[in-house]
Amino acid sequence: MKHQKSLILFAVVALLLGACSGPKSLPDGPTPIPTLIPATEMVSLPVAVETPSFTILSYPARPPSAELGQPIYDEQCADCHGTDGNGVVPGARNFNDLDYMRGETPTSFYAIITEGRGEMPPFRDRMTSDERWDVLFYLWRFSTNADTLANGKHIYETNCAACHGEDGIGTVLGASDFTDLRYMDDRAPRDFYLVITQGVGSMPAWQGRLSQEERWAVIDYLRTFSYDPGLMEQVESIPQPTVEEAELVCSEDYLSQTNPFNWGDAAAIQAGNAIYEQSCGMCHGSDGSGAFPNTPDFTTPEAVNDLRVNSGGALCVTAEGYQAMPGWKETLTNEQMWQVLTYMGTFGN
Repeated sequence: MKHQKSLILFAVVALLLGACSGPKSLPDGPTPIPTLIPATEMVSLPVAVETPSFTILSYPARPPSAELGQPIYDEQCADCHGTDGNGVVPGARNFNDLDYMRGETPTSFYAIITEGRGEMPPFRDRMTSDERWDVLFYLWRFSTNADTLANGKHIYETNCAACHGEDGIGTVLGASDFTDLRYMDDRAPRDFYLVITQGVGSMPAWQGRLSQEERWAVIDYLRTFSYDPGLMEQVESIPQPTVEEAELVCSEDYLSQTNPFNWGDAAAIQAGNAIYEQSCGMCHGSDGSGAFPNTPDFTTPEAVNDLRVNSGGALCVTAEGYQAMPGWKETLTNEQMWQVLTYMGTFGN
């Protein structure tokens, strides 16, 4: 019995040893086992990376001035970035590169000037905070010129001033204050471009009415509400284009349409009321009497009658826009525009 137990134990051990060793016919693995560093050797530790200090934004008491920033730029920056901003040493940014400039913010430039980046040294001890603001807006000006600003000024005054004000402060609820450097400094031109193109809130999309060049021009101009580019005398001297107020010509596609809703349809009126308050009321008034100069009074019996008789023409104006009023066909569906017109048919009652 004892001999039998020994044989069984020997067989179990043999099986275990056999399971631990792989078949000799298997090839070597493709990935060799790395050689471990002996515990007695010194191991190279990762080099400590200095954590960049947090940039404190100190805002100037006056609007930053590109004109005041020019001599600072010429003395401190031109050797690397060039007198024309094109960059003269490897790695120096080209401030005439519109794709780059349109994706950056004044805040990012302020932080880089303050803390430095790469081979560029920090200037926190070489320039005061106001000087840093001045010089960053001087280099910002490399990406625009007087002709662009004059074009943007004309577009702004024609299409934007009614809501945002001639001085950029904002005249209606929700309109941005472009004179507030704290609001403007953290927004890149591409951020404004997206809003102007697609619209936001009660502001309609301008993609169908302004070209890309016009949208970029008005963005360059509205930025000047928060800093002095030193070009405004040149801008004012450039003749503004003459605006001819042509009559809106509506196609038969619009004129042949009639209101698909009954003028007393309660559901359509309720839906139109919500859209009107969000998109139309700030210019036309909550009661339709007109909140801004040159906006028509929709509360008169003549206006209500004309809306119902010439509903296709009213749809045309709503969709395509007229004079300073933008078109809404990119923002509202055909059904939504009819709902708004149905609601407007209740004005004066």
